[in-house]
Amino acid sequence: MSFVSFPSISKNSKTRRCMNVLLSMVVLSSVSGSIGATAKDDKDVKVQANLMHDLPKKMEFGQMKDGRDFVQSMSKTATSANDYTFKCVINTFRDGKVIKEEGQFYYKRPSLMKMEVTEGAKKGAVAVLGTDGKVRGHLGGMLKMFSGTIGKDSGLLKSANGFSMMNSDYETLLKDLQKQISQGATCLVTPTPVTVAHTGEKVYVLEVYQQVDSDKQKDLTQRVFIDQKTNLPEQWNLYKQDQLFSSTDWKDVKVNIGLSNEVFSLKGKKEDG
Repeated sequence: MSFVSFPSISKNSKTRRCMNVLLSMVVLSSVSGSIGATAKDDKDVKVQANLMHDLPKKMEFGQMKDGRDFVQSMSKTATSANDYTFKCVINTFRDGKVIKEEGQFYYKRPSLMKMEVTEGAKKGAVAVLGTDGKVRGHLGGMLKMFSGTIGKDSGLLKSANGFSMMNSDYETLLKDLQKQISQGATCLVTPTPVTVAHTGEKVYVLEVYQQVDSDKQKDLTQRVFIDQKTNLPEQWNLYKQDQLFSSTDWKDVKVNIGLSNEVFSLKGKKEDG
């Protein structure tokens, strides 16, 4: 964790090195300890895992059409939002285990972001992207008294699926999807909302396929469930070789509620509106 600066710690270089080693050990031990506990104890996650593993079936939702225009409309919705907040729930499936993480995410245009980790190995950690383009944060528990600047590529900002919490805003996610499409990925969407088994709700379903071998076979890599009212994702699933790798849910989404700049500090108030 040499990429973190702790201005409140003694200037003695030996002391700083000791603190960095201590914090690294805490992060590593919490990650390794949480994986087994989560997979063993969280029955709800196991139930969801079973449901999700039944999903990757080609053409499961009937005839689908080209989804490029639909993705463009989603991007337009995202860029028109001045601010929003949501609860983010991430389930990562690895080696027969489920790693669950939760957090509260805040966004305000043009580039203010904040993530508060509420469940998982990094519970209690907070990261804030400020107007100066720098990320500041702290760990959870007793170590939250030590805050500092965090490198944008820091492992502290990454969830178990390998994606950065600072790239969790709608606009960034959809821009990345558009980039994949421009590079040859096939994107399909249902013409109308369809009822999905795992929620019983009617949503648009969008699928992304990639060419993965010399025989020109296309494998499902992403399946996105889009709320028909907000035109924004409510669940985003990632697949590797037709097996679910990661499932991200957006819950309690609130758009254009007038978040103040005070929210985007390590000790800021929760939200306005």
